[in-house]
Amino acid sequence: MNNDSMFLMLDLISLGCGIYCFYTWIRLIVEKHLFKNGLLIPKDKTAADCLDEEAFIAYMKPRMAVLAFVTTIYGILQVLNNSVLETPFMNLWQSLALLGVVLAVLVWYAIANSKANREYFGM
Repeated sequence: MNNDSMFLMLDLISLGCGIYCFYTWIRLIVEKHLFKNGLLIPKDKTAADCLDEEAFIAYMKPRMAVLAFVTTIYGILQVLNNSVLETPFMNLWQSLALLGVVLAVLVWYAIANSKANREYFGM
């Protein structure tokens, strides 16, 4: 596997993660109830274990939206930059800065999710 195909694989994984976050966010909006999902519900819990499902959804929905938008935009930009376009529009430092933003959002989401798990699942 050469470097180009490795980067494409990682870019597509990033894009896929963003799309999955969008799926989760839209499903929360449409269904208005919890469902089995590793991004929302702790591994050893079920939706029925949530102490206040409506408040949990209200807390997590905007955070999931931020995660979905950031990871999807990152995936799209990286696929375009590294694979689709003849001439990349981002240099290494710009790509790393964008990755830093994604990592910061992931840490922020993990902290928010941990807080929600403690408050709404009694963990």
